[in-house]
Amino acid sequence: MIDQLNLKGFTNFSESEFVFSKGINIFIGKNGTGKTHILKNIAAIIDANNEIQLSHAQSKERFENLIAEKLLGYFKPDQLGRLVKKGQFNSIVTLKSDKKDYTYTFSSTSKVKVNVENNEHFKITSSLYIPPREMFSTFEGFLTLIDKREISFDETYVKFAKSLNTPLLKETKLDFIINLIKPFEKSLDIKVIKENNRFYIEDKNGKLEAHLVAEGVRKLASIMYLIMNGELERNSVLFWDEPEANLNPALIKVVADFIILLAENDIQVFVATHDYLLTHLLSLRAEYRHIDSCPDIKFFGITKEKDEISIEEGNTLIALNNNPILDEYAAYYDLEQEYSNKSFKLLNK
Repeated sequence: MIDQLNLKGFTNFSESEFVFSKGINIFIGKNGTGKTHILKNIAAIIDANNEIQLSHAQSKERFENLIAEKLLGYFKPDQLGRLVKKGQFNSIVTLKSDKKDYTYTFSSTSKVKVNVENNEHFKITSSLYIPPREMFSTFEGFLTLIDKREISFDETYVKFAKSLNTPLLKETKLDFIINLIKPFEKSLDIKVIKENNRFYIEDKNGKLEAHLVAEGVRKLASIMYLIMNGELERNSVLFWDEPEANLNPALIKVVADFIILLAENDIQVFVATHDYLLTHLLSLRAEYRHIDSCPDIKFFGITKEKDEISIEEGNTLIALNNNPILDEYAAYYDLEQEYSNKSFKLLNK
């Protein structure tokens, strides 16, 4: 599992340290605080590590090239140096995993080059990154397009599409798969079908093309398929960026239960979210774990003031002094009260 990440001079982060839970890690913060950058950084390092492990050429130079390639693919900067925090000369990133750690650095003038302090690698780690926008309806022809054209989609979408392209397992009655599928089958009552490189969703009324189904349902249906084809497997790492995007609030509890189920099945989960209901459902389970068992959960509150990032950590939301999601809801209620008071005064003149 991923144990720790240290970022120095990387995008928004002057110097930040994250010590992760082996279960669920939730990042909350306003737009522009760097939540997605944390997920992408870890995912890029895992990809580079896995590729070098499977490569015949495992030189330090090859590893450096792979890390640079993945960073460029995940973040899509004009050049690597654009990822260095403004006002600083270089970025230093350290990842700790599998009782090992290594550091890579690059300067503000770097184009496609990083330096790795050592050529030590951790064990191959299966991972999956779920981006905010669904890929179910755009899957058809997407892989052909990226092979022939320069497009704006970053590596999270490319990798996700490749995962969807993996055929189903021959044996789909494994207890692990059945266990993970249950929440979706119970709430959605659908089946996912792939025919002629196109996805369909079947319910009690028949089979529909993915394009004709609500976006939130498409998003969850794609995850169902990734469970059935083995791309989401035990002892892996899941990165989920804004799971609440385009979901009906009624489905948020399904997502929260699913995230907990993943951690209970030895999958380390990293989530970046703005959602009030999702974060509070997870925090509620953590607070009352003595009533209903719950895996390890850690919340990271990220705030930005005067171009500086500060990090708070806690096992529940209550432990965070600054909760940007709750602050926005509190501001809404204050506004509602203000309108109510003004209305009362007008009506009683």
